[in-house]
Amino acid sequence: MIAATSVVAAPRLARAQNAAAAAMFDDGDRLMKEGKLSEACDAFEGSNKLEPRAGTMIRLGECREQNKQLASAWSAYKDSLTRVKDPKKKAIAQAKVSELEPKLSYLTINVPDASKLSGLAITRNDKAVDAVLWNRSVPVNGGELVIVARAPGRADWTTTVLVPYEKGKVTVDVPVLAEPTPAVTKVDPTLPVQTEPTKTDPVVPERTTEPVDHPSTFTTKRKIALGVGGVAALGVVGGILFGKKAQRLEDDAYALCPDPATPCGNAAGAQGKLSSAQDKALFANVAFGVAGAAAIGAVVLWFTGAPDTAETSVAIVPSTHGTTFAVTGRF
Repeated sequence: MIAATSVVAAPRLARAQNAAAAAMFDDGDRLMKEGKLSEACDAFEGSNKLEPRAGTMIRLGECREQNKQLASAWSAYKDSLTRVKDPKKKAIAQAKVSELEPKLSYLTINVPDASKLSGLAITRNDKAVDAVLWNRSVPVNGGELVIVARAPGRADWTTTVLVPYEKGKVTVDVPVLAEPTPAVTKVDPTLPVQTEPTKTDPVVPERTTEPVDHPSTFTTKRKIALGVGGVAALGVVGGILFGKKAQRLEDDAYALCPDPATPCGNAAGAQGKLSSAQDKALFANVAFGVAGAAAIGAVVLWFTGAPDTAETSVAIVPSTHGTTFAVTGRF
């Protein structure tokens, strides 16, 4: 009974995703006609995430191009070529790639060897720039770009550059990050300098401390937390494996029938792979859910299972004002 329900539910979920993708695509068309290009591009991108299609990527490229995001448009057209089957759409995408490529602007972030400090991280408009892109000319959209370099124990370095929308070539050189300047306390010279009176150190007798057994860091709760953490790790691994399997099955299905709207001789095989992909995707979601719950439980158990390390001692301390009875320790 459960197996039959899963077989029926998978196609329904696929149809629901297809319907949502189509609705977002229609929203993108409407927003473009209203001149709301940024929102339209987001709608096309969302539609493509739900149901990757060459036609959607081409439409996204047209939207980015109208929004003066030539590098993003060029990238969308190129991505569509990896999925397109229709010769007409392929010709359109290839023509757009060839048309936009000479117009692209490029940014080069030069990082000399002397500047490659341990832990160096570079961002462009708050997005990380992978180290493989350093010292390379990379296509970027025109506009203002904020480049930030950070490294542990060093002061941040920031610069802002303006990249032309077309045919621009901008280079940024990252210097050796400076060490942070220590804070300096200013003293008002008009104020009198205060000196402390000379003190006689009191005689401090030996202090007897009751021996305290220091409990192990790994209490019972913390041992359980480690076990629960292991379950979380297994859940993440399982989710990744099932997710990758689902993606491969979906790609195989689209390879058999590229366009669901066109009759296909391999429809049964494609539908079978889509159904299997949905099952694997469901298993992946369950595995990630279990991993998340286990991770939260492990953290709670770890911090609530901290050992009690309080230590007390009793001593009689003589002073210039008489004998003092003191109790010291950590509470």
